[in-house]
Amino acid sequence: MNKLLLSTILTVLSFTASVSQERSVKIDFESGTFYNNPKVPFDESLTIVGETGKDIELVKVNIFYEDKDYILDSYVWNRIESNTSETFNIVIPPVLKSNTKYDFEIITYKLLNRAQKNKLLSNLENRIRFLLMNNIYFDGKNVVVNKPKNVFNELEDLIHESLKYQESKSLIPIEAPSSLVLQELKKQSDFKFNRLFKQSNRDEKNELTNQLIAKKVDHLVALISSELAPFFNSELVQHHKQVNIKSVKTDKEAFTLPINFGMYAWSKTVDINNTSAENVDFTPGIGLTIPFNNKSRLATKSRVLDSFGFSAGVLLEPVVDAEGTEYVTPGIDLPLYTGLGFRFFKVARFNAGVLIIGEKGTQDFNNLSILPTAGLALELDLWLGIKK
Repeated sequence: MNKLLLSTILTVLSFTASVSQERSVKIDFESGTFYNNPKVPFDESLTIVGETGKDIELVKVNIFYEDKDYILDSYVWNRIESNTSETFNIVIPPVLKSNTKYDFEIITYKLLNRAQKNKLLSNLENRIRFLLMNNIYFDGKNVVVNKPKNVFNELEDLIHESLKYQESKSLIPIEAPSSLVLQELKKQSDFKFNRLFKQSNRDEKNELTNQLIAKKVDHLVALISSELAPFFNSELVQHHKQVNIKSVKTDKEAFTLPINFGMYAWSKTVDINNTSAENVDFTPGIGLTIPFNNKSRLATKSRVLDSFGFSAGVLLEPVVDAEGTEYVTPGIDLPLYTGLGFRFFKVARFNAGVLIIGEKGTQDFNNLSILPTAGLALELDLWLGIKK
C-alpha cells in the first residue's frame, strides 16, 4: 500500500515537472508598450514577441528595476542562417518578483559588413593611438608614461565606450585591454637609450625620442588590436532601434497555505532479550509548510529548487517497533513531525526532521522521545482568496 502511494506521488511529480506554463506579451515599437497585456507573470515563463524586418540579426532584452540604471538580466534572440522570419520571440524565465515594477529595454541590431568593421576598427585604433601619444612623452632626460594604471583605465573606458553600440552575434566578449597591456605600459626597458644621446644634439635627441615613442605606441596599438581580433572577426551587429517600456507590473502573489501529503521514512530500534531489533518503514503523513521566503536566493539560480521552509504535520499511522508496540504523540494519538525542507518543481517537497513520540496510551510528556525522519511529499498551495 505504501509503495503504491509513493509510486503514484512520483508519477504525478514527473508529469507536472514536464508541463510548463508560459505567457506572452507583444511589443509595440511605436508606442513603447506591451499592448496586449499590461502585466507580466512572476512565477512562470514570459515570452516577449515583436515584429521586425528581415535585416534584423539580433534582439536583446535588458530588464531593470523601475527607474534603476543597472541591468538585472539580459536575454537575446539571435537569427540563425536559415531563419527569414519577420518576427522574434524571447523567452524570459521566471526570474521576476511578484507585485514589483520593472523597466524593459528592447534593442534591435543589424549586421555589419567587412568594410564597416574595418572602418570601425581603424577609427578605434586611431583613438587609442591618440590617447597613448598624449600620455607617453620625453621630459628632457627620460621617456615617461603618465601613470600607467590611469592610462590603462582610460584605454578600457575608451574601448568599451567606442563599442557600446556593437555586439557579437556569437556573444564573444570584448577582452581588451588585458593585463599584458598594463605590463607593457609599465615596462621602461624600451626607453633605455641614453647611450644614443652621447654624440647627439638637441634636435637629434628629439627625433630619436619621437621615433622610439612612436615605435612603442605602434606596438601597444598592435597588441590591443590582436586582443580585439576575436570580437571583430565574429559576426558583428550594430544598434538599430531601441524601445524602453517603463513601469511594467508583475502579478500579485496569491496568499496560499501550502498543504503537503507524502511518505515519511523512520527507523525504530528496541531491545529484545538484550538484542537490538530494528523496524524500518514508510508511513503516509500530511502537514503544512511555512516558507521562509518564496523568492529565495536559491530560486534565482534555479527554478528547480525554491521555497525553503518549516513543515509540521502528523503521520497517519503510529510508529511500530519490532515488538509491535505503537508510538504516537500524546494528545494527538498520531505521531507529530516537524522539519525543514525545500520545494522542487513547484509541487514536491523534501523534508528532514524529527518525530515526537511516546508509547501509545501514556500521557507522560516526560517520556517523549525524538526519532529522525525524512520524507518526500506532494505539495499543493491552497488559495485563500487573498492577494499579497
